[in-house]
Amino acid sequence: MAKKIRMTRTFARTAAKSLEKRLVENAKKLKKDPYLILPDYTDDYSRKYFEKIKKSLDKVDRFSDDSKKLEKLSNKRGLDGALAGTLLIAHSEKAPYLAVAKMPTGDITYAQRGRADREKLIAVQHFDDPLLRLLGIKDVALKRGLHIYSWGNGFISTGSEAKPPGEFIDFVIGKTGFSYKSGVATCGDINVDAIKKKQFLKKYYLKIYWKSADVSIAVCEDCAKSTKNTIFNITKYLIETDISNDFSIDVIGQVVKQNESISEQETQYLDDYLSGKLTDLQFIRKNKEGQEESLKQSEEKLLILDGISYGTDISKFIEALKPNKFEQRGLEFILEKIEEPVVLNKVTPNKVLEIFWKKYGLDAIDSILGDEKMAEKFFSLDDTPSDILEVVFKYEERQQILSQLPKYKSLPPLANFADHIARTYKTFGEKKTLAEIKKRPDNPKGKSLAYAFLLVFGKGKDKKWKYSQIEIEYGEFLKEHAKKLLSSQPKKYHKALQELLTASGSSESIDNNLI
Repeated sequence: MAKKIRMTRTFARTAAKSLEKRLVENAKKLKKDPYLILPDYTDDYSRKYFEKIKKSLDKVDRFSDDSKKLEKLSNKRGLDGALAGTLLIAHSEKAPYLAVAKMPTGDITYAQRGRADREKLIAVQHFDDPLLRLLGIKDVALKRGLHIYSWGNGFISTGSEAKPPGEFIDFVIGKTGFSYKSGVATCGDINVDAIKKKQFLKKYYLKIYWKSADVSIAVCEDCAKSTKNTIFNITKYLIETDISNDFSIDVIGQVVKQNESISEQETQYLDDYLSGKLTDLQFIRKNKEGQEESLKQSEEKLLILDGISYGTDISKFIEALKPNKFEQRGLEFILEKIEEPVVLNKVTPNKVLEIFWKKYGLDAIDSILGDEKMAEKFFSLDDTPSDILEVVFKYEERQQILSQLPKYKSLPPLANFADHIARTYKTFGEKKTLAEIKKRPDNPKGKSLAYAFLLVFGKGKDKKWKYSQIEIEYGEFLKEHAKKLLSSQPKKYHKALQELLTASGSSESIDNNLI
């Protein structure tokens, strides 16, 4: 893939004195030596093309003291025109108004002189910048297949062969901020031997092998959060027709540890990474997600958690999740039903249940209760699967208690309301009970009793505004009777209900209503 430096819109601004001074000084340096804008070279292939450029620069240099002639020469589009326009700055010794080009690397300020291409002007006026000076010869280098390296005070063409100088290698590796030793640059969290051998580690990592430099660069998934695009940071200081020929790029990691056949997959999204569309972290994660998705597409049942495969061993998989006793029962049922791969990372037992709850949740509840209608009621609760399962199990336990509670043929309205609230609480718990309390008898005694139940659940303060002062005071009086009914054991339930009814101001007896 050819290296491209994109240019965008241009606008003008008044030059800062320091920048104007720098441009004037650079122009004067070029007046003494116009070849400063070209790379050094020793090979015949580079010489063939740069000698032609030098001849065009020589024509400009011959008129370096003639402003009028430079004005005419500055109308040329190439480097010679850019040089002529820049030498005019040396003559005037000022550049009060500058153009600003927006580039991916930031805003670049330059003096618009003549009609030379913008990139050529920028390269000539900033010939001392290792990145910007590449713009001046980029077109020739890409067309002729030249290899150009630019760093600090170094600027060189190695012709048709990729031969990065040692100083250049040190320069670009230094820009990454990675530690560098024995041909390996790393974020520090990856063992050097592991990088050279492309070994799988606990973390996914990006490995870049720079063939012509014999240098390996590696950054782990965690450290990639603070890097941008390492291949761009390295290659923006060089020109090659196709950097993918010189750089081997791999995302190394395992979806399943110790399982070579599943984990080894070709690195994807290379074009997006090389073009700068993906950061290091995005590149790593997209490949990781791609491997997981590929594994999920298989039809074989396989349980994988945090990179560890448990095969079809449901008990070991559940043990690794560390569920509570309620979650465990649900997981056992659901995982027995599943026939496709389950690939999960950093999940809670409830999260696993949520993934499959819509499809298997109702059946899981029914397997516990053996009552389809009740299962549907619990399944419709607006709670997490974990909370629903807990309620289901507590309901099952309470059914033992409810089966022992007294049965009534009929009850007076007030007693019927209290009995309904108590049985709802023993069946479904507090949340459902609070909803049922709203269905109280619409009279002072009914309201007082409802407020008493609210007080038991600590909700009286929130609903106090709905009740009169008399209802509130009476509710406070009934609170302990209501609490006693809710917590009563089967043998004492009838007595607690009668005492609550009597305390509510009713003279009715419920003894004759027992079945």
